[in-house]
Amino acid sequence: MLQLLSLTLAYDDTRFFGSVMFTDSNHPHDKPAVVLIDHVDESPWFRVTNVDPTAQDPTVPAMVEADRIMRFLLRYTPERIGRTAADFPQP
Repeated sequence: MLQLLSLTLAYDDTRFFGSVMFTDSNHPHDKPAVVLIDHVDESPWFRVTNVDPTAQDPTVPAMVEADRIMRFLLRYTPERIGRTAADFPQP
């Protein structure tokens, strides 16, 4: 089970970047999973990239959780990147 260890985002008027780190409570001595977050100019307005080159599959738990966190944040603060709520439709 993943637990959020760290979330860092830096914004300017229209862009952002950052990273998310997770620990695995089932494997507490393993290195944390780190996912990088970058701004892109098309929906969903961000890209996630796993630092581990063997874990780029979007179904990897750290990638899924980073995507979920970013969709949540951007749904409620779209103006931080020059967007509106209409850019983030509710599922």
